[in-house]
Amino acid sequence: MSNIHSQTIPKELIDQFLNKLDEAMKPLRPYLNPLTTDARRTILKMGDKSLALVEKTGELAAINPQFCPSYFNLSELNVDLADAVNLRVAVSRLEQITREVEDTVMLAGNEAFTQALTFYNAVKQAARDNVAGAQPVYDELKKRFAIGRPRKTGAQE
Repeated sequence: MSNIHSQTIPKELIDQFLNKLDEAMKPLRPYLNPLTTDARRTILKMGDKSLALVEKTGELAAINPQFCPSYFNLSELNVDLADAVNLRVAVSRLEQITREVEDTVMLAGNEAFTQALTFYNAVKQAARDNVAGAQPVYDELKKRFAIGRPRKTGAQE
């Protein structure tokens, strides 16, 4: 069995990383607008094609103000567009960081779970073979490794 993730990341290093993330967010936080789940689902999303449309609209509205309705605010469009464009770079970088951290969590979890299954199967076989002390260990673990059985409502983990 190969084990790719074989070095513990020191807790202090993770804490340091999280503190730096918090520190990096401080200046930006007053400008951020968290959305509800419903709002995230229902608002218009600007992708590459719609970004080009919005940029072109801003350009054309600036040189053709006679077509702008009284309730249209070009300066607000420009503010929103600038932040949407500039923050996309941050989102891209954060997604890359998130992906690398998630990949490491997945890999470490996979390897830990594989090792747990290896031990469980060894104990299970030892219990079948009536090896002294194996049955109570197996009985304790089989509660956690129960496959295909529905959980009882209100059961404690």
